[in-house]
Amino acid sequence: MLTPPTTRRDRVTATVQQLLRHDLAVPVLMAVMIVAMGAHVACTFKLASWGNDEPAHFGYIVSLANGVLPTIDSPIMADPGQFGDLAGALTGWDGDHNDIWVANHAPLFHLLLVPIWWLGQSDLETTFVVMRLVNTVGFGAWVIATALVVRELVPRRPAVVALASVITVAPTLALRSGFLQNDGWGSAAAVVVVLMTIRMMRGGPTRRQLVIAAVAGIVAAGTRAPGVLAVAVCALVLLAYWWRSGERRTALLGLVVVGGVPALAVSWFYLRNLSLYGGVTASSALLEKFDRVPRTSLVDLWNAPGFDSAVLATPISLLALLTLGPLVAVRWARGRHAFDAAWVLVIAQGLLTGLNFVQFVSTGGGFHDRYLMPIMPLLAAVTALGMLELGRRAGQAVDPRREWRAAAAWGTVLLLWLAGAFVVLEIYYVFSRQDTFPITGPLLVLLPLVWIAAAGATITVLARRALHVVPVAVPDVAADPEPGGTAGATAAA
Repeated sequence: MLTPPTTRRDRVTATVQQLLRHDLAVPVLMAVMIVAMGAHVACTFKLASWGNDEPAHFGYIVSLANGVLPTIDSPIMADPGQFGDLAGALTGWDGDHNDIWVANHAPLFHLLLVPIWWLGQSDLETTFVVMRLVNTVGFGAWVIATALVVRELVPRRPAVVALASVITVAPTLALRSGFLQNDGWGSAAAVVVVLMTIRMMRGGPTRRQLVIAAVAGIVAAGTRAPGVLAVAVCALVLLAYWWRSGERRTALLGLVVVGGVPALAVSWFYLRNLSLYGGVTASSALLEKFDRVPRTSLVDLWNAPGFDSAVLATPISLLALLTLGPLVAVRWARGRHAFDAAWVLVIAQGLLTGLNFVQFVSTGGGFHDRYLMPIMPLLAAVTALGMLELGRRAGQAVDPRREWRAAAAWGTVLLLWLAGAFVVLEIYYVFSRQDTFPITGPLLVLLPLVWIAAAGATITVLARRALHVVPVAVPDVAADPEPGGTAGATAAA
């Protein structure tokens, strides 16, 4: 019998150990890590970053604060009398780059930052950094939401969830999390819609799940266009799933709440885009505005903004996805599996988002890996499954001890790569190009210590699980990497 902790130090130690044994310990630690990394970028990168559209996003917020919903041709009102030294940083090198070109995005994210602008006009540099940090926290929420969806996809294989969480935090995404953009919360909300949809299909809808799905749908669609796609796919899959099951009233309820409520809240904006630019996302108008030309070769693709850094900074996960992902698909196809609507949902969303992304890049748009954040549950889950399938014979049952050991090995390699690649990216993009920083002081030393500690704690958790996992009875059937398979159940000692 264990002796209960008596001192305060013992109680704290016991609490920490209990938290580290939790199935979501790694996702939470990875969320802390990306927030600390992004916060360091937010505090050190000069104001404002043109490569990350920050002047346009900031101009969008100021325009809304002045009561004007801008268009992609509305000028950034960088009045030196109001903005001081920041006015020069917000002034573009030509007329088009003096405009709010991100005004094709729905205004919810920017509207939520208007109070920060009102309260912080006396210190614009600090205000700008605070706005960056709002997006940074959104990236942390996105990491946790992604892990929760992966857990729904492979509910009996916690090692997959842990490894997928490490895969989710790519070096370039950690860097991008430090800028004033709408990707963090928009992507987090889109993933939450997927999460609620899966849970409603698993056990039937509850009022709480419907409310969360509707609110998350409004945030996702009201922030970024990919959120509209996620909401639409989730609503249609729910409709088809419950209609196929004969629950037609439930099917219509899901369609109305998950799809209809967000549509009612934000469709006016996309209809406005259609009227102003001839398309709901205004992508063609933006490509024309900046004289982008179609890409017809691999050389053109390599020269696309963001492509080289995304590929070079993520070689391990990318190679595993491209080489081991097909192995997962082949083994699944050869096995005997029950229909799982959750995988149908994430695959459908992944295909549609991927096709949209390819079309955008091929017509001249930039290659930004943050555009794939809404489908990261699929990408991370397949990559993690592929990594854990390596070395396991077809038909061989899943060994929980082997899975955790493999997850610990892969996770350690990925974390060391993440740390090194992030430092290189920060040196190249920040410290080699500027001598001063928006925020100074002990915080710039504390934040790296936080993410280093989070990385160390993650490796410790993975190693402890690898050493102390206790296998549960495994049926005499071929274990599969697909959800619903019973062979992957584990418990931590």
